[in-house]
Amino acid sequence: MQNSDKIGSRQFVILVTFITIGDSILILPSVPATEAGHDGWLSGLIGMALGLAIVYLFCVVGRIYPEQTLIEKNKLIFGRWLGTVFSILFMGAVLINGAVYIRTIGDFMTTHIMKATPIQAVMFLLVACAIYAVRLGLEAFARTSEIFFLWFVLTFVLFFLLLTPQFQFVNLLPFLENGMKPVIRGVFSVTAFPFSELVIFLMMTPLLDAKQKLTSAFLRGAIYGGVCLLAVIFLSLLVLGPELVSRETFPSYSLAKRVHVGEFFQRQEAMMALMWFVSIYFKVVLYMYGFCIGIKQLLHLKEHQSLTLPICILFVAIAIIIVPNQAFLYETYTYWPFFDLTIGFLYPLILIVGYWIRKQMNNKPATLQK
Repeated sequence: MQNSDKIGSRQFVILVTFITIGDSILILPSVPATEAGHDGWLSGLIGMALGLAIVYLFCVVGRIYPEQTLIEKNKLIFGRWLGTVFSILFMGAVLINGAVYIRTIGDFMTTHIMKATPIQAVMFLLVACAIYAVRLGLEAFARTSEIFFLWFVLTFVLFFLLLTPQFQFVNLLPFLENGMKPVIRGVFSVTAFPFSELVIFLMMTPLLDAKQKLTSAFLRGAIYGGVCLLAVIFLSLLVLGPELVSRETFPSYSLAKRVHVGEFFQRQEAMMALMWFVSIYFKVVLYMYGFCIGIKQLLHLKEHQSLTLPICILFVAIAIIIVPNQAFLYETYTYWPFFDLTIGFLYPLILIVGYWIRKQMNNKPATLQK
């Protein structure tokens, strides 16, 4: 991959953390609470462990032809025609996921904050900011993420501390009231939503300046983001209770309304919304950037900057077309994990198996970095 952008391992960790948190910080707590009730935290804990296994799978794929993006790996492993088919399918998944993130932002903003604003205006405003970041390249917005990261961590810790007086540990009891089956159903979604969507980083691994640190950087970022999401699940259950969390569309936003210190520091939901907006903004930018790079390589173009405007408009158009209304979006959450795990688990496995078969056929040493 010929690209002048380079990012350090610390920047890679921060980006992985932001993308893991992404939209999940607002919507994820309701999923395990709906399935497992009081034991939703256990679904989050097991889901995080399985999610880290998926991230390690991404690291294995990243060490196959380490100087190539996922699009280039497809052609090297599966050949020109079959590799192109896999690449088109992957790019379609990236487009759909990115469009859904944009639609989620639009629905949230027009439902809770800017109720009189058309959803199209909110989405185009986000995309306009994303266009600028995508045109500047990965290195520029990776450095920007470092600026926001410290503020994000301090704000999150402050929320946690301010809500501790409202903890009701009785909300976590009784333990395993309905056995392990509901817990396992909750695990499925917790694993799929935040962790399998990190597959987009396989488009950026060639830009990591210290590729020998890929595994440690990838896992550290996923752990940081996973711990943050697990803390949000705990907070939601302890403060709101499983019944209320399961009925809320954005439980973390409702959680922020419970912050109350005296009569001068209260109702900090706008700060929670801003935290979520920052994390999902980087997720949208990264998905758009990965899509632009993929199209550039599929069409053998010299640079991706000329693609940013039409592609970003395409993302908004898809967001409007595939999600006609908010109720439809929430209904898709029941089967969306299958889609995510197909792209984030089954597809990398096929890549690894295809690489092993090609290596056996060629009977040559593998170009797998250790």
